[in-house]
Amino acid sequence: MAVSRPLTLFLVVLLLTSLPPAAEGLRFSQWGTLVSLSHSLLTRVANARAARDDLTGADRLRKIADKLSLLGGGIWSLGRDFAWNYAWRGGGVPTAEISRATSRLLEALAEASRIESAAERRRWALRNHRHLVDLADSLFKSLLRTFSQSGPLREMVLALQREVAEGELLKDCLEIVAADLEGLIRIARDAFLSSSNVDEGEL
Repeated sequence: MAVSRPLTLFLVVLLLTSLPPAAEGLRFSQWGTLVSLSHSLLTRVANARAARDDLTGADRLRKIADKLSLLGGGIWSLGRDFAWNYAWRGGGVPTAEISRATSRLLEALAEASRIESAAERRRWALRNHRHLVDLADSLFKSLLRTFSQSGPLREMVLALQREVAEGELLKDCLEIVAADLEGLIRIARDAFLSSSNVDEGEL
């Protein structure tokens, strides 16, 4: 018999709000903020792609965004996956490694977000695209080492990795929502940093 949505929600909230010390950096409130910002950013970029008639690219991003939606149930699948396969199995999350990877990407994105002219920001993105993709790939590899079990979290990371490498997601984000992308990466970095023993100055 299928488990009801309210019961599923209760169980996920219960698990994520009582995580063991190894997962303190990714508590429920931080999950909620990261998911909400990610969904908003992906939806805005998808709408921008659709507006320029890139319907295939827009559809790919909407499918990823749907997995972060409260209404579609995707977020509960991600929460269950994290709680069951990582938080409660004692595998640990290499927060310091992920913090360093996000810090390197954040440094580059901060430079782009300070550019006020959309045309100049577009030129900056073209000049630095390969470097940004390499930085993002380093982060994705860290996340894939963390989320090593087959499931929704690993599938999400793989989908984003492909979209950055093949779909020019970073370039689109920089042209459309540069400040939002920087803010999202900063929150992710701070979430992992809060549970590691690495000082911000060491990153």
